[in-house]
Parts: sequence; C-alpha cells; structure tokens
Amino acid sequence: MTKGEAFHSLLEPDLPVKTRRRSTGCQFFIMGIATALSLASLALAVYQATSTHQSVHAISEGVVSAWPTPPPHEQVTKVARYVVHTSAWASIATISTALPIQGFPFANIISVCDGPVNKSSGIPYMYMTRFDLSGKDLLSNDKATLSFSEAQSDYCSKEDFDPEDPRCARVLLTGHIIELKNGTTEANFAQNALFSRHPIMKSWPSDHHFFFAKMDIVHIYVLDYFGGPSEVNVDEYFKTDPFA
Repeated sequence: MTKGEAFHSLLEPDLPVKTRRRSTGCQFFIMGIATALSLASLALAVYQATSTHQSVHAISEGVVSAWPTPPPHEQVTKVARYVVHTSAWASIATISTALPIQGFPFANIISVCDGPVNKSSGIPYMYMTRFDLSGKDLLSNDKATLSFSEAQSDYCSKEDFDPEDPRCARVLLTGHIIELKNGTTEANFAQNALFSRHPIMKSWPSDHHFFFAKMDIVHIYVLDYFGGPSEVNVDEYFKTDPFA
C-alpha cells in the first residue's frame, strides 16, 4: 500500500478504528451530559437546602425575609401580636423639638422587638440614644406612635400587595416611651431580646449612651383588610398568643 492509499484508507468511514472512535466519542458525550445534569441537580438541592437554612436563620436574627404564615385577617388581635412580634423595625412618630420643625409631627425609623424569637411579650422594646432626634423629642414629650407594617416581610411581595394595600397589615401602637433602669429584670429581658435579634447592637458606640426603653401602650389600631382600621383592646392584646 502506498502512502497515498494508506492516507485514503484512514478516511474510510467503515474502518474499524474510525468506527470505534466515533462510538466512544458519542458515549463520552452522553456520559458528559448525564454527569452535568447530575451535578446540576445536586447543586440545586444544595442551594435549596442552604436557602431554607438561611431563611430560618434569618428569622432567628430578627430579619423579616421569611415570616411565618399570618393569622386570618378576621383575628385582628392576633394579627396585631403577630406583626409586632415578627417585625424588626417600626416607624416612630414624636412631636419634634428641633427648631426648624418644632411642634410638627416627626417620623423616624427605629429597630424594635417584643422578645426573643420563641417568646413574644407584646411590648415593643428599643435601644435608644438621646443623640437621635426622636430620643431628644421624647425628653420633652414621651408620647409616641409606633407604626408596624407587614410590608417589611416577604408576605406582601409574594401576594403582590402594595404597602398601602389594607391587606398588607399595619399595626399602630400609641403610648408612652419609658426608659428602663439598668439591672432590672425587664431591662435584662429587653437586652437579651434586642441583642439576640439585632446582634449588631452589641457593637454600637458606648459614648452614645444608649439605653433600653419600652412603649407603655394605651391604644392600638389594626388595618389588615378593607373597611377601615379596627381598634384592639389593650388587655386582650396582651392575653393573645400570636401563634396559638
């Protein structure tokens, strides 16, 4: 066989070596696809497991990315306890003492919690400083309103509810903001609750003279459906278990 004939014979499609290479290549291709699909499935399973774990962990740190299922809107008292307990923050409205807006209502954002994840007290606790505008206002007038919104959770976005939609529940607590004395049982409870759900608070600067405070609630509004807000009896509010 000449060199040319030998070269030509290697291009023959029915040459056994050529056939084996084509079959082997196909097998490797199929195996590669199967392996890729298996790895993709494994990666998806790991991602879902990790995402679930992170969501549960987020709740334990007070983050509202994955709230539990809310109570039925007819149970307004339970809705109030549910929203207050699961919220990580609220809007606080005070009467301003700042000279440019003195006497005007002033709204601010404040981190809150009513207890550790596994214990709801119904009482909003805060870690405040007089350096803050709201903290200064409360020295002159301790009256305030805390506004909580279910919009900070994942529930309203999943249901495609605008924050102003009444089905995206709002709870408005009005009362007096009271500073807690260090070393008392309630101050220790507030510290443990706030630091467990807002761990970053532990590192806030000591020279800002933060203190623990609570709201002594005198009135409660709940707006969780069409038809206007409902008033909730304060005593019934404290008797209600948000997750019973």
